[in-house]
Amino acid sequence: MGKMPDAGARVLWRAQPGPQTWLISCPIGDLFFGGSRGGGKTDGCLGDWMLHAQSHGKDARGVWFRRSLPEIEGAQSRMLALFPALGGVYIVQSRTWRFPNGATLRLRYLEADQDATRYQGHSYTWLCFDEVQTWATSFALDMLRATLRSAAGVPTRLLCTGNPGGKGHDWVKRRYIDPAKPLTPFRGEDGAQRVFIPSKLQDNQALMLADPTYVDRLRASGPEWLVRAWLEGDWDARLEGDIVKAEWLSHTWDRLPDRRNLDRVVVSVDCANKTEPQNDWTAIVVLAEYGGHIAVADCHRVKLTFPDLQARVAQVCTTWQPNVVLIEDAANGTALLQQLRATPTWRWPTLPVKHGGKSKVIRLFAETPMLESGRVLLPRAPVPWVRNFHDELLRFPTGPHDDQVDALSQGLEYLRRGVGARALFAA
Repeated sequence: MGKMPDAGARVLWRAQPGPQTWLISCPIGDLFFGGSRGGGKTDGCLGDWMLHAQSHGKDARGVWFRRSLPEIEGAQSRMLALFPALGGVYIVQSRTWRFPNGATLRLRYLEADQDATRYQGHSYTWLCFDEVQTWATSFALDMLRATLRSAAGVPTRLLCTGNPGGKGHDWVKRRYIDPAKPLTPFRGEDGAQRVFIPSKLQDNQALMLADPTYVDRLRASGPEWLVRAWLEGDWDARLEGDIVKAEWLSHTWDRLPDRRNLDRVVVSVDCANKTEPQNDWTAIVVLAEYGGHIAVADCHRVKLTFPDLQARVAQVCTTWQPNVVLIEDAANGTALLQQLRATPTWRWPTLPVKHGGKSKVIRLFAETPMLESGRVLLPRAPVPWVRNFHDELLRFPTGPHDDQVDALSQGLEYLRRGVGARALFAA
């Protein structure tokens, strides 16, 4: 069996003292690593994989999971800086790294829980769920954990990384944080032995030295409670209402002006990728601006087939006659944009939205001044969609869904940016 080439006198990668060193030397096979933004989670897991691959050669079969394909890019850029020096070759078609000694590492994404069922019958020795709190439940992790096995007797590894917040905050906390103190092995209710290895920003001296302004940017990117959680890895740093406070949603409208007297109407669409019951929803939010206020005029939270979704968007636009339709230019949103523009009867200006890597939290946080000021109004009269819309906003970012939140923040950003928004959103 071949070996991965020696990097020679140059040290390719070295674990930083503390958490990264504890991670790669820990014999426990189910680990949660992280708790703070900038804590060196990605590099620690890559180092763990390189040691695993070097030790077990062709019997080392790994998978690196993220929630969506674009989210893999950050880790992949670091892999491109490390793996070729070991002789690693990336096969684009299969999104797989292959090493000279036969070890393989696949890069995969699981947008929905049920996507994990595609791996039934597979066998792996090393799994990494990067930013595991982005999965709303533990279903995918539990399903994939069953694939950890080796006929060659390779000790298997399940690594999870993450920070406080996110859809899966509560289940991750119950599974890894609450049962025992950090660095203390424990057995879960299922009998599996686990350990939580905390890693904070101050443990990542490489980042602190290379980017001394990182902390300042982080402090400006979210509400105080969430920044504290990110910096300190505090899983109990939670305020009621999370980002949006209940009193901000108490401002209401009774009756909207006639369409001719509305300054601007925006239809904002956040598309789900699939329509199965376990997947996210598609949200269509209508915002009507008049007299310095922005009324949330209508909201559709639906799971529809693609043709029915296209028809629903057209129906909403026929009703509200928007000045612009905003659709996130990703996954099904891209297909919807193309189809609407190719439809002869489609007559409303339609802009693709690219968020440039900004998280959902950062995007909503940027619009909180508009919410806090009372400019954003909800219907006073009982409307079926209002309660769910209200609850999703208050529970974000730790609630199970964020589709209406995404559509709202997308529309508010467009209205806030005014005349410059068209060029920004179409970029």
